[in-house]
Amino acid sequence: MGVIPKIVLITAAMALVLLTTWSDKRAPTRYEVPTAGKQADDPVFASHWVSRGETREAHSANIDLRGNAPFTVWYGGTEEGHADVALFFSSFDGQTWSPATRITDRAQTEAGLDRYIRKIGNPATHVWPDGSIGLFYVAVSVGGWGASTINYMESRGGGSTWSQPKRVVTSPFLNISTLVRTQPVVHQDGTIELPVYHEFIGKFAESLHLDRNIRVLEKRRISWGQDALQPAVVAVADTKAQALLRHAVDENGRVLLSLSNDTGLSWSSPTALSLPNPNAAVAALNLGDGQILIALNDTEDGRHKLSLARSSPGNDWRIIRVLEEESAIADPDFEFSYPSMVRDKAGLIHLVYTWNQKRIKHVMFNEAWLASDPEV
Repeated sequence: MGVIPKIVLITAAMALVLLTTWSDKRAPTRYEVPTAGKQADDPVFASHWVSRGETREAHSANIDLRGNAPFTVWYGGTEEGHADVALFFSSFDGQTWSPATRITDRAQTEAGLDRYIRKIGNPATHVWPDGSIGLFYVAVSVGGWGASTINYMESRGGGSTWSQPKRVVTSPFLNISTLVRTQPVVHQDGTIELPVYHEFIGKFAESLHLDRNIRVLEKRRISWGQDALQPAVVAVADTKAQALLRHAVDENGRVLLSLSNDTGLSWSSPTALSLPNPNAAVAALNLGDGQILIALNDTEDGRHKLSLARSSPGNDWRIIRVLEEESAIADPDFEFSYPSMVRDKAGLIHLVYTWNQKRIKHVMFNEAWLASDPEV
């Protein structure tokens, strides 16, 4: 960022403050609330590798459903932020994941946008009613992640071919400092609400109400200040939603919760839950009956443990399963992180996550497994 004149930085900071609620003032429709599929009586649990060592590092997977078939997009390369980082796609047939195919990289993004691109990062996906797969992902031209923009690509071929990228205009000034991490929630009229966040002149979360043409209809703050990132938003009723946020602090972090009662037009000030958060991403899923399932790093420090927590009405949260755990003393850099979840029509929950920065791992389970003895 040192190459940008100081006056530009100051002007940009002022613009971010003044224009953060920039929008066309359109009221969103009601949420499309997910419903549970058929629930099996017997516990089901299985795990698979999604990536197969195509790159030295793999990170930030996002899982979604096309029809009832899971697919995953992630980024991989020499390391995060490296010039060789690319986005990869794989689909699941119920038994195995297909060989990873390359979607785009820094050079292809640069050519498609006709502008210099230094690095690319986090993806998030959405499947439109016609079956097209929408892909949002982060790119940076100058500086660090705080200077990111969001780009959009689309596949009408089930992930086999992709359109050229286009920039998502999230601000009328400079259009920088917007990042994506988690998939959007859907409105009944087919528009979507995309959770985003900022790391430049503050760390805070927003939601973007987008139409089918990826035009921003509404832009609303979820949090303010310096410590809330990567919102995972779930619709819990036709006008109500919850946002679970990464707590970006060095010590005593807790998962943050913000509530909306007006279809995302306004959000409550985030409050800290009892669940620890070591400055790490979370994933959230609506189980119905007032219950939210969260995948999180259940530690005060480090990402060497990945757990599942469930809420009951009244925001009473408790850890119900530990999926992965490694001794932080033995290897303080070992991690299981950046979870993403989706539930299929049969009631199976699919979770993908970064496995020690080297692989993308997939586990699938049902609610009967969640309720069973931990040894099952």
